[in-house]
Amino acid sequence: MFKRKLKNLRRKLILWLNSIRFNFAIRRKGHFFDIIIHEKYKNFARIIRYALTIISLVSAFFYFQSVWYAFLFGLAVFLFLEVLNRVLFVYTSMYIHPLPNSQIDSKKWIGCFFGYATHPSIRGNIPVVGWQLSDEAYVKKVHSLLLEWSYGELNDEKNNICASVILMADNSYIFYCYPNIERKTAAEFFEDIERQRNEKSKGDVHHKIHLMQVIGKRFPISDKSYLPTFIQKYREGAPFLFRLAIPGPNGNSIPIENVSDFMLRNLKIKKEIELIKKDIEYDLVRVLGR
Repeated sequence: MFKRKLKNLRRKLILWLNSIRFNFAIRRKGHFFDIIIHEKYKNFARIIRYALTIISLVSAFFYFQSVWYAFLFGLAVFLFLEVLNRVLFVYTSMYIHPLPNSQIDSKKWIGCFFGYATHPSIRGNIPVVGWQLSDEAYVKKVHSLLLEWSYGELNDEKNNICASVILMADNSYIFYCYPNIERKTAAEFFEDIERQRNEKSKGDVHHKIHLMQVIGKRFPISDKSYLPTFIQKYREGAPFLFRLAIPGPNGNSIPIENVSDFMLRNLKIKKEIELIKKDIEYDLVRVLGR
């Protein structure tokens, strides 16, 4: 009970800190710095700026005991106004990547397999990464979602689909698959938002939010697993076949008719401790990795 309360408290603290970072930030710019706050505080900052400007003008009629007091008061108002003049306002927009028509059921994701195979368009062997799913209907559902992410292309040359293997400390791994946040339609959406914003208020900071489905599941690395060998042989950036299959009678994986393989690029393979905050998996591991 105590551990659960402590975990909930930690989660609330993280959410509170993330909220602070989302609404307020300081960014260094050369020898100076910019203060970035959310646009919902824009009117409040404007009122403070006007109030201080009026105070600085009216201060000429104040009576101070010495010239130094008057100078320090004026200097304080001046410096505060300078700080306010360096405030940049942040605004947010959200792009929604294609979502599944129905809920993704992780229980139907039985396992992953890794290996090498031949391909007519590539000399030699090509890496193969696959998911073993419980039934044909679910395979077709996941395959359809991946096609939406790749704009209908099986050969994903633009890297619209991201896949990663995150190695955990307890001899397990988490496989993730999600749409690339730099997909063409997402980039065009945010560019259009920025163009409209700059016509009204230049210099504001744009916070880009992506709403998307991330498919992920944790699996143990057994003694018979081919994954350690695959990791040694795989070279970063190499294209690989991504296959969806169902279990066969002998435990092997059977591809589904009319469900073609994807050709993906650059499978990310990292240890949990190697993840940095720029990695999408950095926060996702906290959900499936604990």
